[in-house]
Amino acid sequence: MDLQYATNTVLYVYYGITIRAGDPKPQPGSPRYARDRRRIFIAIVTTYLLYNLFEAYEKIQTEGSFYDVLGVSPLSDERAIKARFRRLAAQHHPDKLGAGSSSDLFVYLKQAQDTLTNPVKRYAYDMWGPKILQWRNIDTAHGYFLSGLMKTVPTYLMSFLGLLLLNYTWWSDWGRYWRFFAFGALFTLNLALISHQGPVSITSTFSLLPWQIMKMAETISLSLHIFISQIAPPEAKDAGSPDRLHPQTLQRLGQLLHLSRATDTEATRLLQLGFAPFQGDRESIATLRKGMKEGLVLSSVRGSHGVQQAVKQIAERKEQGKKVG
Repeated sequence: MDLQYATNTVLYVYYGITIRAGDPKPQPGSPRYARDRRRIFIAIVTTYLLYNLFEAYEKIQTEGSFYDVLGVSPLSDERAIKARFRRLAAQHHPDKLGAGSSSDLFVYLKQAQDTLTNPVKRYAYDMWGPKILQWRNIDTAHGYFLSGLMKTVPTYLMSFLGLLLLNYTWWSDWGRYWRFFAFGALFTLNLALISHQGPVSITSTFSLLPWQIMKMAETISLSLHIFISQIAPPEAKDAGSPDRLHPQTLQRLGQLLHLSRATDTEATRLLQLGFAPFQGDRESIATLRKGMKEGLVLSSVRGSHGVQQAVKQIAERKEQGKKVG
């Protein structure tokens, strides 16, 4: 979505509705035009991000969970889950469906039932979601907690380092602390959820599991970062841009660039002057190139540490021989 194009379109329609025909419209660069455009831009960015949040929530609901596929509530006990599985197994068992039918659904139902009827695995599933099925050789809630913590902390550490780098090298200072606040709130929520003892309170109107809540929270945190970056005032963006350097620094960089270009031009002229006597003579040019290669090799050999040490030792021996003689 092109937010700038949408802003210009809405602003054009807004002026068409609010300003009578024949009256002058605010022109780009005027204070009123800048104020109205910024307000409309913030409204469009807010609407767009809210739509993304709603879309993320709908995606989570559509993907569902083991509770959804079994048709039970996250508050259901083991007996209710087993009873529901027996009814579904009677409908979707491969033997009942006949030859050629796929058994994938039945296997998935069995996996859901085995996970939710095991208190330890159910705790882990509620906290981290389907990825706990790939964690092997863990039989205790404490083991799942440590495994989840070891997988979570490095991710947040790398995210924090990236946040520091972007905040102090690329993003503007405007809204910096809100970015850190959003990151800290996300990390605190994650720790609170995975360290929570006992069942998480879930209502019928908001039936997201802890791992689903974390997915939504990550989307909200990312949206907040985007929102802050988008609505930063133009002067704040310019101040945080790496292109805005001190005038004296720019002047020195220009002088350095000019000097490097002059040096390169002079070196090219000297090289062309050295080749001038051999222009049009291929044999002489080939001989010159061969000599230059040999000269480079000899220079490299003579400049090596081992050769210099050997020459130094020979010189010392000669000097000692003269003294003895």
